[in-house]
Amino acid sequence: MKKEQNKIVLKGLLRFLLATFFCLVLMIFWVVFHDKARILNDIVFGLCFILILGMIFGDYGLKISEKMKNQVKFHGSEDCKKLGLKIGFVGAIPSYIGVIALFLAKIQVIKAPLWLYAVFNVYFYPIFDMFLTNAEYQTVNDHNVLILSSIPIYSFIFLIILPLVMPIACQIGYSIGYNDIDVKAKLFYKSKKNV
Repeated sequence: MKKEQNKIVLKGLLRFLLATFFCLVLMIFWVVFHDKARILNDIVFGLCFILILGMIFGDYGLKISEKMKNQVKFHGSEDCKKLGLKIGFVGAIPSYIGVIALFLAKIQVIKAPLWLYAVFNVYFYPIFDMFLTNAEYQTVNDHNVLILSSIPIYSFIFLIILPLVMPIACQIGYSIGYNDIDVKAKLFYKSKKNV
């Protein structure tokens, strides 16, 4: 059973790639409209990207919960109520690699380009872009290049919190399926006690 759970958790990395693909497609539109209304554009696209990420991981948690619930119920496997968190945290590993590389570049321990962060965190880049409005740039070969040490330190708080969307969404989806919670009935139908 542990082998099966480990395989399921590692498939969470595939959800990371799926979310990255969908956000890259949407990123094309973000780039097109980027200069029109920068902050509003960053907020709208950032929320869309986070919703995409939450839906992909939540859906995966919901699908896996049925399989795991049946393993526990019919095959006597051990209870695994927190598997959604494991899946989400494994899916968040690439995001945290990008955040760590960016932070080390900010404090000038390593020289890491900004695209390294962007590759691992394409779905958070529009929100991160809001923090770059106050950053410093220098001209190198007729191109403006961001000085990574000028990124505000408070932006790293958001960069550490944002990848938590993955484990939270995955655990919510997993808990809904594992505990047989009927969301539709809870949202749309009144309970018989109130009638």
